[in-house]
Amino acid sequence: MPTLSARRESRPSPPPPAVTPRGAPAPRAASLFVLGAGVVGREVLEQVSALPPQTRPPFVDLRVVGVVTRRGGAFDVRGVRRSVVAELVAARARRAAHASATARATGAIASGASNPLELPARATQLDALARLGDTVLVDCTAADGMEDVYEEALARGLHVVTANKKPLVAPRDRVARIFAAAARSGASFRYEATVGAGLPIIGTLQGLVRTGDRVRSIECALSGTLGFVTNELARGAPLSEAVAAARSAGYTEPDPREDLAGTDVARKAVIVARELGIPVELADVSLSPLVPAEALEAGGDLPGALRRLDAGFARRSEELRARGEKLVYLARIRAADPISGAPPEVVVGPQAVPLDHPAASLDGSSALVAITSDRYPTAPLVVRGAGAGGPVTATAVLSDVFLSLQSTPRVRGAGSYAAGGAFA
Repeated sequence: MPTLSARRESRPSPPPPAVTPRGAPAPRAASLFVLGAGVVGREVLEQVSALPPQTRPPFVDLRVVGVVTRRGGAFDVRGVRRSVVAELVAARARRAAHASATARATGAIASGASNPLELPARATQLDALARLGDTVLVDCTAADGMEDVYEEALARGLHVVTANKKPLVAPRDRVARIFAAAARSGASFRYEATVGAGLPIIGTLQGLVRTGDRVRSIECALSGTLGFVTNELARGAPLSEAVAAARSAGYTEPDPREDLAGTDVARKAVIVARELGIPVELADVSLSPLVPAEALEAGGDLPGALRRLDAGFARRSEELRARGEKLVYLARIRAADPISGAPPEVVVGPQAVPLDHPAASLDGSSALVAITSDRYPTAPLVVRGAGAGGPVTATAVLSDVFLSLQSTPRVRGAGSYAAGGAFA
């Protein structure tokens, strides 16, 4: 990856003052450093630029001081111009469109198996961000190897908010170091958007566990992408067309194989299970893909492989309709049973369920989590709604940003922006 180019820019015009109730304190200046300008990153940036007037605390004036993409970035501690951000987003969209056109022409999809995001002069950049005071590092990528970035940022007192699932499913001892860095510095590490897009799943589970409830099991349709695909199959759409539509709508991972293989759901299931204290690794998940594994070989012709599966999936969908059933893609998480001694279990895969099953009624890209616990023994606590898409995921990201700032006192000196800086 080329080194990020430096961008020098004249001092931007100050943003309009935030509207706060009479007598309220001045808005708290906070800085965002955003990694990624794809579907989610773009939505985060757009939502920041269109935040409504503030009418209740905490009153926060969010300022984007950095945006990083794979081909470049901009960094200015006074605030990056909106025109520069728009240019980066547009360049990212042009590259994505070119890659998509190339994939359609060649019938191939690039594998996302190795997907690092390089940050030249990372330590210097993080030090500069730490000097600003209230700063949040926002990861909207699907990049590998971000564990070190999170740990280093949190150790410097930077808050970290992520929609990237991969660091949360690293080996448990590695993830523990991230949480330990946050505990030592007092910074906040939040990741609601990693599971269920904008649905309040992580916060709900944390509330149950922290108040002493014992969660026995969770049954969930965690993939808005596969929910969309299976719903299209139930309507009679060919598999290949259903996957193509999901990808065009921005529901899939950068490499759709991660969705079809169930890898993305497995990651979410591990994150959920670990919230319950289940000591599970990604390799411990009993995982079955939606489509045969041979169709998902890296470097292969995925669209062609899916077209060859269309007839078989059409027959199966018709058989299920005749039996009053529907294909859904479920994750089942069971905690250890202290009475029977049954061990914990995490199972992910396609299931044929009756039409009165809660997941059978999901439409479009909706997701669902049903939690059975000591306090909800017979009627599970259900969270459901849109489970994929940039706008709802970005909403969860920004909600975590505000929660991070709300959970910590105002940092002395925050809001006094020094002279502009640039990427090395």
